[in-house]
Amino acid sequence: MANENLNKLCMDESDPMLNVVVRCKHRILLNLQTSWSKLNLKRRFWFCPFYGSKNYKFFRWRDKEEVDPRSSFIFPRLVNKINELEQEFIRQVHIDNLRKSNLLLERRLNRRWKWCRFNMKILLCILICVVAMFINNQSIQG
Repeated sequence: MANENLNKLCMDESDPMLNVVVRCKHRILLNLQTSWSKLNLKRRFWFCPFYGSKNYKFFRWRDKEEVDPRSSFIFPRLVNKINELEQEFIRQVHIDNLRKSNLLLERRLNRRWKWCRFNMKILLCILICVVAMFINNQSIQG
């Protein structure tokens, strides 16, 4: 998802290769993409969305890639920042999930505790009634 946005940012509208029509055997019109891997950083390519399925491997690098030298400074930092943000997002989702599960556990424990307190009150009332009946019975006999 982030790579698609970066591809759009890095498109040079005057680049003649943007208008090149490249289709795979599925007759799909392919868009020029940008590699964000450390090994091929900034290299442009086309590939079929079905790449790798049923031994189909349509992939083509754009020849004679010329990239603005400033991008060798900016691109790696952008990629690192995106990775950091994605990791932070994953951590935050994990923390949120833990908080939700803790809240659910706390609610369950509160419900059980309320149930226990209710049962204790009933038992206490029954015990008081039994003691009162016993005392009443003793006073009648005595």
